Amino acid sequence: MSRLRTLFAGLMALTVVLFGMTATASAQTQRAEQPSELVFTILSAEGQASSGPLWQPLLDDLQREIGIPVRPIFGSNYSVLVEAMRANQAQIGWFSALPAVQAIDRAQGEVIARTVDIEGKDSYVSTLIVKKGSGITLADVEACGKRFDFGIGDAQSTSGTLAPMTYFFSPRNIDPRACFATVRSSSHQANSFAVANGTVDVATSNSVNTVFLGRQNPDIANQIEVIWESPPIPESGIVLRGDLPAGLKARIREFFVTYGQGVGPQADRQREVMTALNYSQFRAADNSYLDPIREMKADQARREGRPSDVAPPTARADRVGQIIPFALIGLLALLAIGLNMIPKKAAAPSDPAVIPAPPKKSMAAWSLDVLLWGGFAIILLAAFNRVDLPNITNLFSNSENIRSYGADFLRPDWSEWQSLVGQMWLTVQIALWGTFLAVFLAVPLSLMASRNLSPNWLVWPVRRVMDLLRSVPDLVVATLFIVAVGLGPLAGVLAIALNTAGVLAKLFSEAVESIDKGPIEGVKATGGSSLHEIAWGVIPQVAPLWTSFALYRFESNSRAATVLGLIGAGGIGQTLFEALQGFEYSKVSTIAIIVVVAVTLIDMLSQVMRKRLL
Repeated sequence: MSRLRTLFAGLMALTVVLFGMTATASAQTQRAEQPSELVFTILSAEGQASSGPLWQPLLDDLQREIGIPVRPIFGSNYSVLVEAMRANQAQIGWFSALPAVQAIDRAQGEVIARTVDIEGKDSYVSTLIVKKGSGITLADVEACGKRFDFGIGDAQSTSGTLAPMTYFFSPRNIDPRACFATVRSSSHQANSFAVANGTVDVATSNSVNTVFLGRQNPDIANQIEVIWESPPIPESGIVLRGDLPAGLKARIREFFVTYGQGVGPQADRQREVMTALNYSQFRAADNSYLDPIREMKADQARREGRPSDVAPPTARADRVGQIIPFALIGLLALLAIGLNMIPKKAAAPSDPAVIPAPPKKSMAAWSLDVLLWGGFAIILLAAFNRVDLPNITNLFSNSENIRSYGADFLRPDWSEWQSLVGQMWLTVQIALWGTFLAVFLAVPLSLMASRNLSPNWLVWPVRRVMDLLRSVPDLVVATLFIVAVGLGPLAGVLAIALNTAGVLAKLFSEAVESIDKGPIEGVKATGGSSLHEIAWGVIPQVAPLWTSFALYRFESNSRAATVLGLIGAGGIGQTLFEALQGFEYSKVSTIAIIVVVAVTLIDMLSQVMRKRLL
């Protein structure tokens, strides 16, 4: 025994020594990989004189955070900065979208964050602009005919040329040089002035330039009208060299995505630095956020009959990632099907004198459970990043914003309470009539959709109609009715009636399918018709459940009617929307209190009705 103890102790000592040597070697390697300095490139047309003081406080904070000197380099030529990163003369940089793509492809860069402007936008749009009052429409531009003079951006301009060509001209097979009388290339600002002065009829611009003109040249901005907008174009981002140590990259990424967030003097100072840069935050991102740029460059290459100078979008990889969860669920389904197709052994005759063993779940039954719960778990895990759950920590880091936003809600304004109560009463009436009409639609639909009452050739189409009724959102249906019958409560009543009819019909039919067949057989034995079977064998059994379902939907519709008011379907929702638009949060608080009280009273009334009717 003593020899075994000695051998065990020796092995433990050797393990500790080897572990220590490995850890020391790893630490030395990591220290060797750590750069002694980080060069941060900034793509700026203004240069260091004007941009340097804006960026330096942020870079000083980054240097303190990672413990490595950070030296900025400013340049107006993005190809030089990309090549600097490629040659490892720069390790990190702020690039606009197209240069960021080049840095990824040529310098093995990795995007860690994207910028978000003061208004909370992380993208912008390309636009087509005309002089206000000129009468030029998008259809006029599409018609071509060489009637108009056109102003386009530089050939490599994302919003001035690439976006309008990719998203507007190419899908319509329009060549601007064959479409317009003249085509001139210039900057967004110059094109905007040319449109306002009438020297150009149509021109490209972008939403950033529109905001800039509104602030700096409101007279020019007021003479310009936007007639087309592109899909969102990604804004600038922060790009790292991919070969930096993983730990260092993680610290730099954490620095940017948390910079200016949280509460306290430090966070306030950081937000001032961000404001000077015209940003509100850096949002976590990866290389895929630049895919729209790759699509535009690929379209440009197709038009010019040459290979694209950037790699294709990563959408294919994204699609593969989206398919994987369904493939796993498919494998589970095949496994369950296979196990359930295996012939089951016939049960051996049991001996009455022997106590049988407790029943065991078969592998086939277990496979179905694995398919159900495993598929559920796979979908949850696959959706983790898609629903942005990793950013849930912002809920706690931005608690100061929540407190400042919610301060006005603690001071409700009761000066208009009588008018608001009246509008809430109108909302309840909309819900009441909508539910009432829905019940009348749901009863026949549910009977026709019940498999124990109706033939299959009728059940299937009726159930598809029910799916349609409850699948289309209330707001969409209400919008259609507003077009048909005009603004007001009638559109809300009809929208609620259709949507609720689809929901109640499904619930009513499931209640019918679960009834006892005995009463129906009894009515049939007395010579009763199908209507008699329904009236005396079905309705008495399902009436309590139908009533409960209808009352519950009335409570839900009281809240739904509030939302419908936001689009002009009457009720208190319209006032709520106007108060939110006007930042009248004290009034919003009053409306919220009235809605809560109304819903509570409806719930109490429903309970009384259930006790009386059930």
